[in-house]
Amino acid sequence: MMMKGLFIAAVAVLLVACKTEETMTVDYYLANPDARKQKLVQCANNPGDEAIQANCVNAKEAQHKSLFDPDNTGMPSIK
Repeated sequence: MMMKGLFIAAVAVLLVACKTEETMTVDYYLANPDARKQKLVQCANNPGDEAIQANCVNAKEAQHKSLFDPDNTGMPSIK
């Protein structure tokens, strides 16, 4: 009976571990600001679980790059 319980627990852990999303690149999040915004909201809502996930890190990096664009393409005109 105990072996059956351990087996069920092991299967449950494996199923939870399989719940991974595709990792998107920084370039993807730069090109898709809506997806970036949605991911940043998700990451901020659950920082304990999400903050170190690859997509959160990539979305944050894309946000940083978009704000500090060396070409200043995102800056409003002062004219």
